[in-house]
Amino acid sequence: MHLNIKKTKCLIVEDDQFKMEGIRTHLKEMFGDQIDIQECQARASAVALLEENVFDLAIIDMSIHSHEPKAGAGSPVPLSSGGLEVLFEINHRGTDTDCIILTQYPDIEIESLPIPVDQAKNEILQKFDIVVAGCIRYVENENKWKEDLNLILEQL
Repeated sequence: MHLNIKKTKCLIVEDDQFKMEGIRTHLKEMFGDQIDIQECQARASAVALLEENVFDLAIIDMSIHSHEPKAGAGSPVPLSSGGLEVLFEINHRGTDTDCIILTQYPDIEIESLPIPVDQAKNEILQKFDIVVAGCIRYVENENKWKEDLNLILEQL
């Protein structure tokens, strides 16, 4: 008997290694070996991965760097809207990638205005016609973000 079991392909865009580890660990606990995770820390590397892959799920930090830090490549520039640019790239490709924003800040900068995390999903839909599965505030040493992520994933 042949079972058609598809692994979930997930992209995590996060420049904080501690947060990255927490997200990865939580997803592995949820999905077990049924998830294939690719990670990057910057807008440029996220765009490169999106050119080569189609993802089922993307978990994106909104404030990321322009490019990965590499010796001799110059310092990466912090981009408060870098994650939003990754959302635009996913939307432009027309894939069925479910996107979840996970940020440690109480607000997300959208068109130079701070938008509270709990209002960002609707703001992104209204301003850019991009559907985001959810926006979550990550607070270190708290588990609420995990509960919020679980709820969103259960609805997908």
